[in-house]
Amino acid sequence: EFIRDELDGCLFSVLFNQQGRAFAGYYYGEGDSPYYPADVDDNALRFFGPERYHSEEFRDEAYLFIPFDEDYYQAMAKVIGERFENWQGQDFDEDTLEPSEVADALMEYLDCECTYFPSMADDDPIMSAYSYAKRESVKEGFVPVLIKADDETLLECLVMNADPEHDADCYEFDLKAVTEYRKKMLSAPIKDSKAVLEELIGQRKAEAEDDDMDWEEEILGEMAGGYDNDRFSCYWDSDSHMTHPPPFARVPVKKPWEIFAYLPFGNWNECPNTPELMAVAKYWFEQYGAIPAAMSHDELEFELPVPVPKERAVELAVEQYGFCPDIVDQEQDDPTVGNLADVLRQSTVWYFWWD
Repeated sequence: EFIRDELDGCLFSVLFNQQGRAFAGYYYGEGDSPYYPADVDDNALRFFGPERYHSEEFRDEAYLFIPFDEDYYQAMAKVIGERFENWQGQDFDEDTLEPSEVADALMEYLDCECTYFPSMADDDPIMSAYSYAKRESVKEGFVPVLIKADDETLLECLVMNADPEHDADCYEFDLKAVTEYRKKMLSAPIKDSKAVLEELIGQRKAEAEDDDMDWEEEILGEMAGGYDNDRFSCYWDSDSHMTHPPPFARVPVKKPWEIFAYLPFGNWNECPNTPELMAVAKYWFEQYGAIPAAMSHDELEFELPVPVPKERAVELAVEQYGFCPDIVDQEQDDPTVGNLADVLRQSTVWYFWWD
């Protein structure tokens, strides 16, 4: 009542101490992510659900229709508390405040709206931007993707597939040739997803037979020993414990699997090529809502709205082992597809890595 009646609903900077003013400027006044009004919108999305939130019922103002009660206060207080904690522990690598030559080339190659992030200790701004973009993408027709920016090998892979004439010097790629490659991939019919996966699984079974390994006992194993995975990994530097500087791209395609026409990073060793990546990603999106979300030159991560049902986890784990055998590392303590299945039933992020 005091804020409403005595302050006319306004909180002024003079009411805060120095730390409070600094955090308020970061979280509200600057307009960058994290951004309080965007978090209010995200809260409305969680409250009403995607279908109702994006309907004509609210006309892009769903946040105005949430009951202003204790539940609303506690939900937003939790978000603000997390933003404040992350802000307190934030640190940036000053050498990465401006994009490197590789990052500039990657963003030029993408030829779409990109946001560059420097290397940082806490990825809250990155994940906030990704979360907000997912909400906007429903109506604006793009797919948000996080890309490791200082990854010259990724640039080499992209140019190798889209503009092979310039793969000897990936910085001299021909954007016209890249654009033609994208058009070609987007206009081609999608391969039979199940047939692609069955062929890849068949290759893994043949390899097991060649290595005298029992498929059921040594490869599949029991569904046990897993953990939950709900954070992206590919843009983290394990040595510095800070992020690599990722550009955040709004790839102008309507369907999630079409991002591989813009980012054809595969087609080497056992990493699938562009048509195979598109076919498998289409199938997993239709089956589980999985969206390609982050990548480096040898890593790919999908995000899901909810973990896969337990009863489908083994089936999916076999598909993922066919797709990317290196995620079941024979040097691990429990290198089985069953262990992977136990991870999948608990996780909203899928991680792939090719050697």
